Amino acid sequence: MLSIIVACAVVSYLVLTRRADGHTATPGPRPDFQLPFPCGEAWRLTTYPGHDDYDIDFFYTGGPSGGRTVVASAAGTVAWAGWSATLDDGAPAPPGASGTRGGLGYGVIIDHGGGWFTEYGHLASEPEVRTGQAMRQGQPLGRVGHTGSTRVDHLHYEQLDDTRDPRHTRGVQDKVESVFDGVPSGITSDGSAATGPLRVDGPPSTHRDVTSRNCPPSPAPGSGR
Repeated sequence: MLSIIVACAVVSYLVLTRRADGHTATPGPRPDFQLPFPCGEAWRLTTYPGHDDYDIDFFYTGGPSGGRTVVASAAGTVAWAGWSATLDDGAPAPPGASGTRGGLGYGVIIDHGGGWFTEYGHLASEPEVRTGQAMRQGQPLGRVGHTGSTRVDHLHYEQLDDTRDPRHTRGVQDKVESVFDGVPSGITSDGSAATGPLRVDGPPSTHRDVTSRNCPPSPAPGSGR
């Protein structure tokens, strides 16, 4: 009897945490996301009306942003890498993927597991990674540029919880406030009720300057490195 109860509990858990389509039903632990730039660099986090709530535009505080290295916020697998509405093999990108409305130019999406994704847009040229590639935290993705619907060099960035939208489009409803090194970014509302997911009118979130702690692990004592 005890074994039957345990088996039922396991089955119930799997049903609750995994949908029939194979997607995670509830998010796993949020990864330890870091700023998408090399260790020690300071970047300004900004937004503007109509940008979509939680979307972040990054600008380098130490000089021009263009050409600076963009790195993975956390380890994962590349879910998408390419230009606008196509994957790197020329196939159509799934709905809600980076640039399907023609806006983000060269972009990358990383699947971090547990329903968590990060999105990077406006890269200067073709990404340095490919769909399906395993990524380590801090691994270069490309360089800041202004491809897509912008004329200003900057990085467009999002953190998404794929479990929020049953269609798993990685669209507006999946967007959440970005957290870096355990600290909320402070970039929430874009100040426009016309754009989601918050859909409130008012001033957009105030910009913030943050220093990256996306640093390589310290060598083990006695390793000689």
